Parts: sequence; C-alpha cells; structure tokens
Amino acid sequence: MFGKRMWKLCLALSLAALLLILGTGTVWAQGPAPTGEYRELAGVGSRLAVWMAAQLHLNFAAFVLAVPMFALVIEFMGWRRKEKRFDRLAHEMARLLPPAFSITAILGAMMAIMLFTLYPTFMGYLTDIMGPTMWVYPLFFLAETFSLYFYYYSWNQLQGNKKWIHLLLGLALNIFGTAILFTADSWATFMMTPGGVDEVGNLTSLYNAVWNPGWMPLNIHRLVANITLGALLAGAYAAY
Repeated sequence: MFGKRMWKLCLALSLAALLLILGTGTVWAQGPAPTGEYRELAGVGSRLAVWMAAQLHLNFAAFVLAVPMFALVIEFMGWRRKEKRFDRLAHEMARLLPPAFSITAILGAMMAIMLFTLYPTFMGYLTDIMGPTMWVYPLFFLAETFSLYFYYYSWNQLQGNKKWIHLLLGLALNIFGTAILFTADSWATFMMTPGGVDEVGNLTSLYNAVWNPGWMPLNIHRLVANITLGALLAGAYAAY
C-alpha cells in the first residue's frame, strides 16, 4: 500500500515537471536576457515557480536529513541494550529514506534548472563568488547517496559482530547530509548578509563569503528545524 502511494506521488511530481517544462515555451523563445534582467515564466511567474520547487525540495530534504539521525540513535540504543525491537524500529524508519531521497533529488534538480534558466545573470554572479563550493557540493551529494543506500540495503547483512560497520555507515550518512546543508546555507546567507566582497561586489575572500555573518546562525536554525519537521513526519507515519 505504501509503495503504491509513493509511485502515485512520483507520477504526480513527474506530471508537474512536464507541465512546468511545457509552460516555459515563452522562456526559451525570449533569447538571451539583457544584463541585470531575468526571464519571466509564463502563467506562473518566475518567483512563484522557484518558490514552489524550493519549498517542496526543502521539505523533503529536511525529512531526509532528520530521519537518519533518529534511525542511527535508535539503532545504537538497540545495539548497546541488545534489544531487537529498537533495531526493528530504526529499520522501519529507514524504509522511508530511499523514496524520499529520490523525490528530494528530483525537486532539487528542477529548482536548479529554473534558477539557472530564469535568473541567469544572478546565478552567474553567485557562481563566480561561490564556484569552489559548488564543485564540492555534488561530491557531498554522491557520498550521501552511496552512504544512504548502503546503510539501508546492508541492514540485514551487517548484524552481529558487523553491526559497528553499519553504525559507521549511518554516521557517515549523517555527516554528509549535514555538510550538504551547511554548504547550501552559505549560498543563501551570502545573499542576505554578504561577506568577502568589495564595494562593487568583487570577491576578496572566499572564506569570508562562506563564513558570512548569517551562515552559522542559519546552520543552527535549519538543523533544529529539520529535526523538528522530521520528528513530526515520523510521528505522523507511526500514528498511521
């Protein structure tokens, strides 16, 4: 039953993406945008379209970040206390990760495509400033992907004396997920509290651009918020 609902959700998201692509016909016909301007998405509006993709992406991303934390803590409790019920609970929570992770990746790709096509001038500037971190980001993403699928699909194989290996996979999954969050936060906070640039916006220090005044406060805020949202969704799933 759960699998059928996930397939329906994936189908709905795919249809939404197709409609979004079809609705951007006027965007592609506009040609290069003049410097300082951005392209408009017909019928929806660029800001609304980006917000919708970003909001859905962040909701699923928060869930994908929080659930491995719960699963790892509960699994560790079961390992230390030698109680199988904790391990079964952690495994049940981890069942939600593969489909949620796939949807998160799809929505993130949609958001990135819209940002670079609808706001080319702005994204070009942000890439000039944060370019090195944008090369590191997909490496973290690949590491998280491998960690997540190895963590889930090796659950039954890595039991007994091999349980510590499985716990290390869960720890790596959480570390890479948090690194992805912190990297993306540097881009968001640079837009609000820029650092590492001169009066005209030229980069003077990548370190200060990343570690801008709003970076660490947003990291803490989003980490706590993601855990809270993940707890809510996990509780709702448990109640169901």
